[in-house]
Amino acid sequence: MAQNNQEEIDLFVLLKRLNKVYHGILASIYKGIRFVFKNWIVLTVLIVGGYFLGSWWQSTITPTKEAVLIVQNNFDSSNYVYNAVELLNVKYKQGHTRFVKQYGFDTENPDIEDLVIEPIVNIVELLERQETNDRNLESYLSRIGHEEDPLLSEIYFPEYTYHKITLSSLKSDTAIIDKIMAYLNSNETYNKTKEIVVVETELRIQRNDTSIANIDAIFDEYSGKNASKEMASEMNFKIQENNNLHQLIEKKKELMEENEMLKTELVKYDQVVKLVNDPNFYSVSSFLSKKKTLLPILLVFLYIGFFIARNVYLRGKQYSEELDQAK
Repeated sequence: MAQNNQEEIDLFVLLKRLNKVYHGILASIYKGIRFVFKNWIVLTVLIVGGYFLGSWWQSTITPTKEAVLIVQNNFDSSNYVYNAVELLNVKYKQGHTRFVKQYGFDTENPDIEDLVIEPIVNIVELLERQETNDRNLESYLSRIGHEEDPLLSEIYFPEYTYHKITLSSLKSDTAIIDKIMAYLNSNETYNKTKEIVVVETELRIQRNDTSIANIDAIFDEYSGKNASKEMASEMNFKIQENNNLHQLIEKKKELMEENEMLKTELVKYDQVVKLVNDPNFYSVSSFLSKKKTLLPILLVFLYIGFFIARNVYLRGKQYSEELDQAK
């Protein structure tokens, strides 16, 4: 029985405290509404004035612009490209004018604010090149959601075909993009490698074409296409009699697919680092860049904060005086 009475007392105390909190909230809302009505002229001036002042401030600031370059790093040049991008970024930020001028970049009005390169992750492409099994695929997928994505590890950068370079600048001149691409394609070693690979790729395509032509000749011979008219009636189609002909069909298909791939890649082999998209600059807006919205809020906040601080000070002063009198 005593336990029930204790529970009833505890419940009563709880309800009493909740009721006190509820009344405190109502009182705060009332005080807030009264404050707005009492100071509505000042608040209006702060909001309108802050809006126009923020608009003027925002118009005096040159907005940052960005462009996204999608590139293909040919001839196993990914490690070089990543290092070159990072080097250019650091040199620009540290003000190495000699290095920057060497590649035609502007030093008085900097062309680059920031330059970031990252791979465009393609897990299927990665697995095909690594020749992994389903268990490895599950391992990759299970680790993608972690804070440090293993697929973005530097060891896999050369395995990805495409990479994204994000250029931040105060300018919107596309000539900056041309300068960056010229800089990345200025390495003599990789340019010599390019010439060798292009020649070898063209020879490979020619050899494949020759092999395809020889396979076609074999089928022409079996089908009697090259036989004389007198012998045509005596020729039989013998493809089904030869067990190796179906292998020739598969080989021809394989060679044709390879040639299609090689010709497509050959188009991109004119440069060590090939730009595959048509990048354009666009303005980047951030939360802090919205001055005409943030400034009015900041002014109102400071105005209200002044009254809150004054109220706290006066209450503290009153409490201190009461303590002194009590002594």
